[in-house]
Amino acid sequence: MTSAPLEGIKVISFGTGAVIPEWGKALGELGADVIKIESRENPDFARTIGPDMNNIHGVNESNRSQRSFGVNLKKEKGKELVRKLIKTADIVGENFRGGAVRSLGVDYEDVRKIKPDIIYISSQGFGRGTPYTEYQAYGPMLAAASGVLSLWAHPDDPYPVGANVPLPDHMASKQAVFAVLAALDYRRRTGKGQFIDLCQVEVAASLIGEYYLDYSINHRLAMKVGNRNPYAAPCNAYRCKGQDQWCAISIITNDDWQRFCTAIGNPGWTMDPRFADTVSRLKNVDELDRLVETWTMEHGPMEVMNTLQAAGVAAGMLQRAADTINDPHVKWTQALIELDHPVAGRRLYTNVPYKLSNTTLPPSRPAPLLGQHTDEICRELLGMPAEEIRRLKEEGVLDAPST
Repeated sequence: MTSAPLEGIKVISFGTGAVIPEWGKALGELGADVIKIESRENPDFARTIGPDMNNIHGVNESNRSQRSFGVNLKKEKGKELVRKLIKTADIVGENFRGGAVRSLGVDYEDVRKIKPDIIYISSQGFGRGTPYTEYQAYGPMLAAASGVLSLWAHPDDPYPVGANVPLPDHMASKQAVFAVLAALDYRRRTGKGQFIDLCQVEVAASLIGEYYLDYSINHRLAMKVGNRNPYAAPCNAYRCKGQDQWCAISIITNDDWQRFCTAIGNPGWTMDPRFADTVSRLKNVDELDRLVETWTMEHGPMEVMNTLQAAGVAAGMLQRAADTINDPHVKWTQALIELDHPVAGRRLYTNVPYKLSNTTLPPSRPAPLLGQHTDEICRELLGMPAEEIRRLKEEGVLDAPST
């Protein structure tokens, strides 16, 4: 077995919220040494949304496999320590709004003077140097600005519904990983670093590229269709037997339709000419959905899924957390792992969602307490004696859990 793909790569993360913290988690799980820069004076804002900054579920998920260096960048000595760390780094990432990193002296131009071949990724909601650069931006708002939210509702909903999941944030973090891996390969070949400007609203827009294309070609604005598909029917979430139980069914081709009809016993309505082909089914989709649901409501969602999947028809039970945790597939693939966090205790987290045939990835580590690794980073990477570390804590330059 070979070493982890990013073993030996050092990353400095000025991450806050979701995008850069999640990016750091992904790099850390690939073997990079990711150091999160934060302080009690200026914490990751996600640490402030609960009573205990070390026990916020979003923080504890997004910041796994990283080390926390508690250092106050509003003090000159703190800036000096971070500049020394940057000299050892391969990659720097940040997602502060507007000119925050410039005011702290860790913008790309500042960092490049310290480490000329640095790879520096900056991710704001609306990117750099745009009319909206200084605007506040969070995932749900970016779903609106990109056009995603306009599609996320049922036709009779009085307003866009959206979702609790900040999808643009989560997708932007993955795009950020792609970008720095490409930059690492470029540096390996040329010896040159580079600056990466990742605009989060553009990432969100890329999720619905086909709708932009449809408008540019057909001048047609996409309409809200809920769970339906404009090219397939039946395609929806159908109510099943039990309290608030559902199963999603998606039938794309006429062959799928025939297999579906056979699986449910070929009731008389399946022979209706209104449902003979895809075009006809789409024209009569309201009645079709009603009839499909007369069958699904006689069965539990797991039974519906298994019956249709056995016939080669795409179907999936709509699961909640308790269902997913106990799902045999999730257990078989070890999609969830248990980590012991110093404050939160033992909790389930998502595992790395891929396996490499010739590489053993390092085990995922729980998210750090704020400043949890301050002492060891000072000793190991900065060569500081214990007395200096203690003094800087007293001066408010360094933070550790004990302070």
